[in-house]
Amino acid sequence: MNSTARSSLIGAGCGATLMFIFDPSRGARRRALVRDKFVRAAHKTREAAGATKRDIENRLTGAAAHARFLMTEEAVDDRIVCERVRAELGRIASHPRAILVASNGGIVTLTGDALADEVPMIVSRVSRVRGVQDVRNAIRPHASADRLPALQGRSARPGWWSTWIRESWSPAAAVAAAIGATAFAIALARRPSTP
Repeated sequence: MNSTARSSLIGAGCGATLMFIFDPSRGARRRALVRDKFVRAAHKTREAAGATKRDIENRLTGAAAHARFLMTEEAVDDRIVCERVRAELGRIASHPRAILVASNGGIVTLTGDALADEVPMIVSRVSRVRGVQDVRNAIRPHASADRLPALQGRSARPGWWSTWIRESWSPAAAVAAAIGATAFAIALARRPSTP
């Protein structure tokens, strides 16, 4: 396309846009709609920036608390250990309420029902929870959820990558993903093409 044709198309597009916005009969309504869209976008941007700021602050606070924990040798109450294990189960088990947790001096006992393919991951992740000294696995593994009320219902498995992709991301993760995708696109665009 030569420069004259391109200039003509750009001029026609600008003229059509100006006619659309400054139309005597409907132009005021259209201008109000455009203004409202810009105001809404500004509000959404401000809300997203605030949520991202709070998310990053919370993550930094959590990292500082974790660093303090690593430097101290304090005994952890069994009730707190149980709550931490239950929180971890909520991230990795498809039916976390079917698993009972007990702790005695940091030795955690897991009982209840779970799908057989989840049990190794459950035991592995629970053993890494802060305050857990050892894990005693008494979970009854089942090949399927048939005829087991505790394992009924459709539930996504939180530890699986497909669930992670489908769920909404935290603001900090969304910003990091956007920056990473942009950097990757720029790197691809700058890569010299081979003949």
